[in-house]
Amino acid sequence: MGTRRLPAFLIPVLILAFFTASCSLLPYGLGPAYRDSRIVTDTSKRAQEQVMLGKYKQALEIYARAYDRYHHPGLRRGFARLGEQLHAASDKAYQGNNYTEAGSIARNLFESGITTRDFADSLSFDDNDLSARIIASSRALMELGLIRYREEKLDEAIATWKKALAFDMDNKNVKQAIDTATIQLQQLKHIK
Repeated sequence: MGTRRLPAFLIPVLILAFFTASCSLLPYGLGPAYRDSRIVTDTSKRAQEQVMLGKYKQALEIYARAYDRYHHPGLRRGFARLGEQLHAASDKAYQGNNYTEAGSIARNLFESGITTRDFADSLSFDDNDLSARIIASSRALMELGLIRYREEKLDEAIATWKKALAFDMDNKNVKQAIDTATIQLQQLKHIK
């Protein structure tokens, strides 16, 4: 029995198939440049999907993890763009009297650590700006709650103040207002 030889036209096809298969074993495809491009694209896509769902904290976390791992310039630009996008959304929400959204976005930006990154000097905001937005949003909700409280709408006042606590967890004045209104509400229910 003799050995059987491959037809000559199949050798280049097999070499190409082997090369393609071995390249697909590399992370994200053909090599470092392609992989880096894919990482940036995938990160941006995943983060924007979260933004569209209103999950800003998750979007920031996606960029933070990718940037911390790869330190790619494209990730740096995307992370900064996302920060600016969310900061603008916080501004718009505040101007539209949506203080809960404005304060929550500012809190998410603050907690993401974006202002402590090596590109923070390129951002149009810093921790002081974010803190100011959180405080202003919390005050606005405190005032709205007080209006409801004076109207003797204790349930609405408490609900409004709880919105402030969602992003300003350590606000003692809001906590005290909630406690006071809750006690009064319970006393009113016992009287009826």
